Amino acid sequence: MTESPTRAALREAARPPFLVGALAVGVFVVWAAKDAGFAATTWYPGALFLLGLLAVVLAAYPPARRGIPPSTLVAIAFLAGFAAWSAASIAWSDAQGTAWEGANRTLLYLIVYALFAVVPWRRASIVPLLTSFSVGVAAIGVIEVARAAYGGDPSRFFIYGRLDAPAGYPNAACALYVLAAWPAAYAAVRREVTPLVRGAAMAIATVLAELAVLTESRASLIAVPIAVLVYLALVPARLRALLSVLVVGGTIAAAQGPLLAPYSPLTHRLDATSELHDAVTAIAISAAAVMLAWTAFALVDRRVHIHERFARTLAVGVLGVGVTAALVVAVVFLSGSPGRRIQHAWHDFRSGYPAATSSSSHFSSGLGNNRYDFWRVALDEFRDRPVAGVGADNFAEDYLAARKSSEEPLYPHSLELRVLAQTGLVGAALFAGFVCAAIVAAAGRFRSRDVVAGVTRAGLAATAYWAIHGSIDWFWEFPGLTAPALAWLGIAGAWRDSGASRAVEGVRFRRVTPVVGTLVAAALAASFALPWWSAALQNRAARTWRSSPASAFHDLHRARQLNPLSPDPDLIEGAIASRLDQLGRMRRAFRRALGRDDHLWYAHFELAVAEAATGRRRSALALLEQARLLDPRETTIRTVRSLVLARKPVDRAAIDRLFLERVRGRIGR
Repeated sequence: MTESPTRAALREAARPPFLVGALAVGVFVVWAAKDAGFAATTWYPGALFLLGLLAVVLAAYPPARRGIPPSTLVAIAFLAGFAAWSAASIAWSDAQGTAWEGANRTLLYLIVYALFAVVPWRRASIVPLLTSFSVGVAAIGVIEVARAAYGGDPSRFFIYGRLDAPAGYPNAACALYVLAAWPAAYAAVRREVTPLVRGAAMAIATVLAELAVLTESRASLIAVPIAVLVYLALVPARLRALLSVLVVGGTIAAAQGPLLAPYSPLTHRLDATSELHDAVTAIAISAAAVMLAWTAFALVDRRVHIHERFARTLAVGVLGVGVTAALVVAVVFLSGSPGRRIQHAWHDFRSGYPAATSSSSHFSSGLGNNRYDFWRVALDEFRDRPVAGVGADNFAEDYLAARKSSEEPLYPHSLELRVLAQTGLVGAALFAGFVCAAIVAAAGRFRSRDVVAGVTRAGLAATAYWAIHGSIDWFWEFPGLTAPALAWLGIAGAWRDSGASRAVEGVRFRRVTPVVGTLVAAALAASFALPWWSAALQNRAARTWRSSPASAFHDLHRARQLNPLSPDPDLIEGAIASRLDQLGRMRRAFRRALGRDDHLWYAHFELAVAEAATGRRRSALALLEQARLLDPRETTIRTVRSLVLARKPVDRAAIDRLFLERVRGRIGR
């Protein structure tokens, strides 16, 4: 009995090394479902798994060791250099524990890129690998929105009227959905794909785009159109690719009413059950309609072949219409006092978040935010240490000391400024070298124009979108976003036209490689495992201290030993001791924290509170002054100082409640 072409294609796609990619993509999907992998206790286990996967591939799969193309090897070398420089920055960082975590995150991305760049993927495996991530993210998003609509508590999934699930941050959630949409959208337009799969792929791309609309990310209004242009520039069969953009965009336009409706009631803390139900219904109906219509179109498309000359003429006509539309928009803009508009937009951007807004959508709430202030401080960091940088992920403390806003961001909200300020010119040169070499490696595979090449380039468009949107946000710190973006960049330079064989004979591994590789893998595993175990113990202590304080303190002692660079175990111990009225333990814990990082205003502040409670007014006032210098805009410091000067007691429980409410109020910004 003759095997069907579809079954034969699936069998070919599932041959080695497909399982390697499937396991890695599975990790990406798990991260996506868990706050996009932001928490250390989430991404460290995945990092260890991917490290083991890379080690097994290099040791047990000979094709992965044969002839790595020079451009790919150069890209890996530059990224390894950037990771090593990030690790070296621990030595001169003020917050060394934070720098260690930042360096480990960069090492994770090195592992991801190397894994996808060195494996000689079979052509048949590429489309299933990239689109499986699209399917997984779409399923997660639909489940999250359905839980918000029918689970009774939308605040677990929306913040300030914006969908933040599953990333826990609306802009990151938007990026996750948009990142996953590109490969599915392109697979839907190619004749080589079966009609039913094409219909499903277009429906998935549509659902992902609609979920992105629910996040109401204002930056996406700029990042997505630019990414669309990159997408159309990269992929073959551009007219077909444009058709996918028009279908998704048209569906969003038709469903925008129900998709934007939940924002207003959720923002004003009103019942939004009806609006959420309508949004879910709109997504379901549009997905079903797109799938049916596009499947029908695919059946016709399979039988009707347009002459190549006519297709070119049509493409030129569409390009002409696009250019004309762009010119019309430019004329309208230039005829309406563009200078005044730009000046108003710039002032709006610099002015911070508005105190209140009556807008029915976050999209139309203006440009106000605090990024200008974040970037100002990041540039100041670069001016202070232009060569080496201030250290990986060392931004939060510097910002508190120089901020002009009420926010307390951990990161500078810009990939470029993160690299420049935290790793200096050396790190910037290494990272730029990686980007250039990776692009060269990927560009060398642009000869083919079939569906595999198209989906691969759609993955590159997804990477480009991540970079564009990440230029004004902190996506680097979300492995659920950055790992797939770098994986698609790596896979673009890894696959070959001849199945699993290498078309380019590059650098071969020597006998010394297993020994060196084993030592490097062991060092990386230790660097991941120790802070992961420490973070897990800290989380357990935070959960169990009320019922078993002795066990909690023991966990924190072990956490401190496992991660000797981080002050976090001592900060948690000091906070617990304060709640238990163990002032001696509280003072010792916060002093140990300051021994690891003396730029922590909170440790100075809490130690001052403990000193005041034991009658040491002079010491308390000195510590409060130090806390004020580290965070001049912190109003609680002035409040406590006035109480100490007046010889009045400080209510530690009230301070704890104040900090808790402040954190709850700031989540999502």
